[in-house]
Amino acid sequence: LVLLAYLMMMLSWNSGKCGLTVLISTVVFFIICEWVLVEPELWHMVRGSVIVLLMKVSSVGFDIDGGVITPPCLSLFLGYSLSPSSLIFGPFVTMTQYKQSKTSKLTWSSAVDISNSIVLAYITVLLSTCILSDTTHLSTNTLVSSYMTALSFRTSHYFVCYLSQASSLIAGYQHDGKFKVVSPEMVEVPRSMAKVAVAWNLPMHYWLKTYVYKKSRGLGPFISAFLTYAASSLLHGLNFQLPAVLLSIFTFSYVESGFRDELSKLLDSCVRVTGCRDCCHGNRVFVVPVKLAFIVLNILQLIYLGVMFDASPQQVEGYSWMNTVAKWHDLYWYGHVLAALGLVLTHILKLYNTHHPKEE
Repeated sequence: LVLLAYLMMMLSWNSGKCGLTVLISTVVFFIICEWVLVEPELWHMVRGSVIVLLMKVSSVGFDIDGGVITPPCLSLFLGYSLSPSSLIFGPFVTMTQYKQSKTSKLTWSSAVDISNSIVLAYITVLLSTCILSDTTHLSTNTLVSSYMTALSFRTSHYFVCYLSQASSLIAGYQHDGKFKVVSPEMVEVPRSMAKVAVAWNLPMHYWLKTYVYKKSRGLGPFISAFLTYAASSLLHGLNFQLPAVLLSIFTFSYVESGFRDELSKLLDSCVRVTGCRDCCHGNRVFVVPVKLAFIVLNILQLIYLGVMFDASPQQVEGYSWMNTVAKWHDLYWYGHVLAALGLVLTHILKLYNTHHPKEE
C-alpha cells in the first residue's frame, strides 16, 4: 500500500490532483484487500493499521497539492507512513507533525501527559473488560442493559485512543504543547451528535474535515457533509454495520441541527447546535432546559447506535447486517423513529417561523 501510494504520488505530484490520485488508488487497493485478498478474520485485525496508512499517504498527496510540503524522498515517506508510534493503534498525524516530532524534547508537561494517558488507558480497559462486560446482563431492563453494552464498547475505544495518545506523546508529537486523541466527556455528555462525531476521534476528524469536507465544499454543505460521513464509512469497512451506524449518525446530526435551528427561532433562545458568536436572542429561560433535553435525547441515541457492538464471537470477523437489524429491532427502531419525528417537526416549525416571523 505504501509503495503503491508513493508510485502514484511521484507520477502525479505536479498535476494538482496528487491527493485525489493517491486516495483513489489506495481506496481501490483497500477494497480489493477486504473483498478478495485477505481472510475476513485477518483483515479485521489489521484493518485499523491499514486505515491509518491510507489516511497518512493520502494526506501527503493533498498537502503537496496545497503547497504545504514538497514531495518527500522515499526514506522520509516510509519513515512517516510506517512509524511504529502511530501505525498499530494510530492516531493519524500529518507529515508536518512527523517532521516536528524529530526535534521535540521531553518536558515535564509532556511527561505528565504521557503518565495521564497511560493511567487513563489502564482505567478504561479495566472498565471495559473487567467491570462493564460482567454487569451487562445483570439488569432485566432492555434499555439499561443496552446502555451498559454501548458503554463497554465506548470505553474499549477510549482505551485504544489513550494508548495511541501515550505512544504519540512518547514519540514527540505535540500541538501547542498538547496532543489529544479523544474527548470522552464530550461523548458521555453529548450536547449534540455532531460534537460526538468530532470528539470520538479528533485526529480522524481533522483528516475528514481537511481532506474531504473542505475539498468538497463547493458542492454545497449537505453534499460535503454526506461525503465526509460516506468517506468515514468506507474507511471503517464495507460490512453493513459500521456504515449503517455512521450514516445514522449523519442523519441524526443533520436532523438535530435543522430542528434546533428552527427551535431557536421559535423560542428566541440560543439553543442551536453550533451556538451563537454574537448572541442576540432575548429569551434565556428555555436555554438550559432545552440543552439538557437534547443531552438526554443524544444519550438515548448513543445507546441505540452502540448496542450492537457487543462481545459476541462475531466481532472477530465483523458483524453481519442481521446482527444490526436484530439489535435495532429489539429497541423498536426508536433511534430512527425519533429522527423521522424530528424531521417532521423541523418542517412544521419551519413553516410556522416563515409565516410568523419574529418582530425586530
